[in-house]
Amino acid sequence: MTGNKGETLKEMTVGRALIGFFAPILLLIILIALGADVTIAALGALFLMLIFCYYMGYKWDTIDSAMAEGVRQIATATMIMLLVGCLVAAWMSSGTIPSLLYYGMQIITPNLFLPICLILPAFMSVCTGTSWGAISTIGVVLCGMAEGLGIPVPLAAGAVISGAFFGDKMSPLSDTTLLASSSCEVPLFTHIKSMWYTTVPATLICLVVYTILGLNASGKIDSTAVNEISNGLTANFNISPVHIIPVVLVLILSVKQVPAFLAFGAGIGSGIIWSMIFQGRGFVENLGYILSGFSIDSGVEAVDTLVNRGGFSSMLSLVGILLVLGMLSGLFSETNVLNVLVNRLSQKLNTPRTIMFGVWVSSLIICLIGGQYPAIAIPAVAFKDVCDDMDINRAVLSRTLEDVGTMVAAIVPWSAWVIGYGVVLGGISVQEFIPYTFLPMLCPIIGLINNSLGIGLYHSKDQVKYRPFWRRR
Repeated sequence: MTGNKGETLKEMTVGRALIGFFAPILLLIILIALGADVTIAALGALFLMLIFCYYMGYKWDTIDSAMAEGVRQIATATMIMLLVGCLVAAWMSSGTIPSLLYYGMQIITPNLFLPICLILPAFMSVCTGTSWGAISTIGVVLCGMAEGLGIPVPLAAGAVISGAFFGDKMSPLSDTTLLASSSCEVPLFTHIKSMWYTTVPATLICLVVYTILGLNASGKIDSTAVNEISNGLTANFNISPVHIIPVVLVLILSVKQVPAFLAFGAGIGSGIIWSMIFQGRGFVENLGYILSGFSIDSGVEAVDTLVNRGGFSSMLSLVGILLVLGMLSGLFSETNVLNVLVNRLSQKLNTPRTIMFGVWVSSLIICLIGGQYPAIAIPAVAFKDVCDDMDINRAVLSRTLEDVGTMVAAIVPWSAWVIGYGVVLGGISVQEFIPYTFLPMLCPIIGLINNSLGIGLYHSKDQVKYRPFWRRR
């Protein structure tokens, strides 16, 4: 077989395609299991794929062009990720996110404590884009209150983690949300709207279940910890509803289909202006925050943990992962590894419903072994073209990857992160709180049911709107 520039290429058989795809992925998973950073693990997988390309007969010029094309396809999405980091820093400095957090703290009431253990971390993680930030701050406070209310701490912890991962999945500032939309080449807010099909029913079920389980709560809330965070926020920021205007601005621009690049740019600009007017921070000071992340020493550790974040540099690790995976994607495309495998798979899974089942299973297997990022990025590369061929909107692909890849990561009992949640939330074991972490269980199940029934299984050209019982015909 002759390739570009006189290359003599070996035939891409199914056996070689299996080696070309699974050998790099297996190396990536092994390196992650050994404790390597995801970026370094992905880099190792890339080098192994380079060796495979040389074995197949490709010359460096072809390999280099393929990697460059893979990076080109994600360039705009990568820049949007960097803008999100800048946006978080600007909104921290302006008092926008601190104001949202402060008002969120005010809704804690004894009678609905357990549902609030879901709602408040969800609110905070949507605002900040981080599940860990919500778990390690307000989650600690809520779990500390649970015992006095007659609610088992593992139950409260399950609700807290469920709420935190709501934001991890749905926030436009979340790294997994950005990764899923960019890997599948789906507009960010289109991806988020698609996820309503699974997240809305799963969240409503959780609210009902947590309310029922918490009906026997008793006692009074020890408000010391809550007041400490609230006072820390008011002492270091000018808190006001006016500071929510930058959020409203970005949401309006997004609803009007303004490109995310421009909408986030407007959010950053308004954040800087708000910071200068209402918080008294200088222009150059804000530029430093946008580069390196917002940082203050409030005197309250929980407040510092919650607000000291963001910045251009905070997204570089994720951008590094995307760049390496983009190069890997380019090599997969050039060698036709994925085409051969997906064509063979399509012969077995030859309907939209069975294709999405293949996506669901692939993401689950990778998540159980390799974690969130590979479980989202790798199936996206493998299935996005076949979704086009099968007339499946890529927003369905990105939604399924988050239903499984993002959410299951919260309940993998051997994950160091999941074990850490138990340590932070009161020294409880994974066996104690995972059975009560309902949202990460429900999302993949509802996603599987929806795809099987064709609910929200959009055609490629369909406009993505949330119509709860819309079915593919």
